Amino acid sequence: MRQNLLFNMSLSGNMVFILYILTYPLTKRFFSLEWRYRILKIAIAFYLIPISLCKYLIMDVIHSFFPLLGEKISHIFVNMDMKYIIIVNQDFVKISSRVSYMLMVLLIIAIIAFIIIREQIIQYWKWKRVCTVGSEKPANLEQEIFYKMKKEMGIKKKVELICSEYCNSPMTSGILSSILIFPKWTEEIEENKYEYMFRHELVHIKHHDLLIRYIGLFVMAVHWYNPFVYIMFHELSVISEMYCDSIVIGGKGEEEYRKYGELILKLAVQNKFANKRQFLIGMADSRDKWVYKRRILEMKRAKKYKAMLPAVMTIVICMVGGITTFAYDSPQTIYNDLGYDLDADADFSIETAEECTDLPSDYFFIDDNGKIYDLSKIAENSRILCSHDFSIHGTLNEHKKDGNGGCVINSYEARICSICSVVKTGELKNTVTYKICPH
Repeated sequence: MRQNLLFNMSLSGNMVFILYILTYPLTKRFFSLEWRYRILKIAIAFYLIPISLCKYLIMDVIHSFFPLLGEKISHIFVNMDMKYIIIVNQDFVKISSRVSYMLMVLLIIAIIAFIIIREQIIQYWKWKRVCTVGSEKPANLEQEIFYKMKKEMGIKKKVELICSEYCNSPMTSGILSSILIFPKWTEEIEENKYEYMFRHELVHIKHHDLLIRYIGLFVMAVHWYNPFVYIMFHELSVISEMYCDSIVIGGKGEEEYRKYGELILKLAVQNKFANKRQFLIGMADSRDKWVYKRRILEMKRAKKYKAMLPAVMTIVICMVGGITTFAYDSPQTIYNDLGYDLDADADFSIETAEECTDLPSDYFFIDDNGKIYDLSKIAENSRILCSHDFSIHGTLNEHKKDGNGGCVINSYEARICSICSVVKTGELKNTVTYKICPH
């Protein structure tokens, strides 16, 4: 499946996420939650961005910074797979069987992804309606604390605060117009707990965590066949909550840690919709006991973050994800029908970095329709008695060694006789010089 771009994107994202998992015992001790959250965002980027299409651009960059290495790369030849090719002509387009199969697979994946995305959108609107129905303005104390926290955190965008009887714990919804939904409390809440809850939800809004979650859901919809994306989305949600926790209680003492942890557990117990609301985000975002244990242990963990190591690790992880770029081969596209037999075995050499093919000979003609004439194999005595019509127009190509290991290719305007292949040479069109002959 190395020719399938979507599967290659899945592989790239998997490489980043698997490396994240393998290094987690180290990163949880010496790397900040912000860094871990950022790496998961990078994994999402690899799942969604077709970096493999930049394969030759990356090779050009390598050649620019490392000329000797680039010179070696420029002489790596690969075989053109005629079973994986597209031929484009003025009147028709030919597609090989493997390309047709790949397009069929992509179509099936796209249909299933569309169904999943549609279901997610419907579910989102249902949950938003449920949470906002019968909503009302919160009490004055809640509004005062909310606007105070919003001002302290420098959030200038409009955030609507409502109370709903169908809401069991604080949650946030919406991207462009954020809505912070609070329960209708039946008991008196301490002011510092209000501050914890408001600050936590406002951190989510400030960091655009709900947008990141939507993108994660889109990744799951597109790569539904990949089991790693489901694990990645779960980890993304957990790290997002842990990162918010670290900001809310940053610099606090043991007593504050204890109160904050108790508040999280209390909200989790009364939040019966925690596992169902993918499009909402809040303090009690899961009913999984292991998740809450991770969050509380993370709050108590002594911080020993390093300065340079995260930067080095980020570069390594991105390079590992980018390695799969070189595993991808896009379908070869040939313009004009040169008589190639699709799905047949072929042995054409293509020079990847220099973007030119192996020459059919040192002296050959290409007509305007792309047909190649090897003039080095034309017998001279067959041309003597011909009247020469010179009816075929095209380009004459002449390859010459320079004696120093390099070569020159001269291309001329020309016409060729349709009977005996005698060439009438015109003006010089182009000259290409190679310091080291690659032909």
